Amino acid sequence: MVTMINQMTVHGDEARFLAALDAICAHMRAQPGFLDLRLHRATARPERWAMTANWSDADAHRAAATAPGVAALLDRLRAEATTAPEVYETVEVRHGDRVPPRPV
Repeated sequence: MVTMINQMTVHGDEARFLAALDAICAHMRAQPGFLDLRLHRATARPERWAMTANWSDADAHRAAATAPGVAALLDRLRAEATTAPEVYETVEVRHGDRVPPRPV
């Protein structure tokens, strides 16, 4: 599993930003390898957003992100916000006071 994290700062119209994001999310949810998605908004700086999406693997995300029509969807989003997407692999997970040993 990999996680795509996209940090976004809205500099345009928030309603158009959300509409563009809805269109991108609808596309991604329909793609093979998509697992789940969360959208976050900063509490102290409401123009800052982050989207996390879990994928079965990096190839599945790459295929979805480069599918026909996606560039136009991303252009709509970038007209309203700066974006910084990156795909990450999980290195460690911690839950509450239970800390598993780090992989060696």
